[in-house]
Amino acid sequence: MANIENILEVQNLSVHFGHGDGLVKAVDGVSFTVGRGETVALVGESGSGKSISALALTKLAPRAATYAGGQVVFNNENMLELSDPELRNIRGSQISYIFQEPMVSFNPVFTVGWQVEEALKLHRKGIDRKAEVNRLLDLVHLPNRLARAYPHEMSGGQLQRCMIAMALACSPELLVADEPTTALDVTVQREILNLLSELSEKVGLSVLMITHNFGIVSDLADRVYVMQKGRIVEEGGTKQILYDPQHDYTKKLMAAVPRLHPTEFKQND
Repeated sequence: MANIENILEVQNLSVHFGHGDGLVKAVDGVSFTVGRGETVALVGESGSGKSISALALTKLAPRAATYAGGQVVFNNENMLELSDPELRNIRGSQISYIFQEPMVSFNPVFTVGWQVEEALKLHRKGIDRKAEVNRLLDLVHLPNRLARAYPHEMSGGQLQRCMIAMALACSPELLVADEPTTALDVTVQREILNLLSELSEKVGLSVLMITHNFGIVSDLADRVYVMQKGRIVEEGGTKQILYDPQHDYTKKLMAAVPRLHPTEFKQND
């Protein structure tokens, strides 16, 4: 089973769609680990299998998916062997997700505070939910008054912070961030990445970052796995991958990096 230093060990995971001549191996024998308090990036282009790998951790892949092999060992339990009720107890409370489109993740007819309270009601009994909502908004650097706001009244960056607050509502041990900054402008991207880094240090959170962009992992990830066509093609420490990539596909992704760090911009005098 999992090494005690790892909160997550994915071993030879395979997720398929279709069958026969139409078989698609979306995830084809993928293995990776996330240590306690560690931030790991899973990087690849759209269609590489990284998002399906993330969803498969708690069997959230689309209904048409077949879990064809492997193990997902979280806290010494194989997620793929658990029942639906057992998985529901883990989703949100121990493993939480944030996604790239915060607007579609919120119900437009309820306030943000009400929706965060619903997450608390589901997993945490006997607490002052309104006080906890305020604490969570403080944690992601938002004013308490936004608890009374509706999703359409907030910016994309504010909504993404609220999504992070909701994901943290039940004090999960692992946060899966699936393209969390794609829909945001460059300045707000950096703010969200800084927030995730701060939260990782402050609450000892383990983070699995799913992204197509190497530019957002340089300051955040401890280690990187590169996915292509459902397989891991390269892995290593972030600096090693960024400065000495070995695989041609990794080099191609590196060549497409938008420069986010202020020192990487050239000033026009």
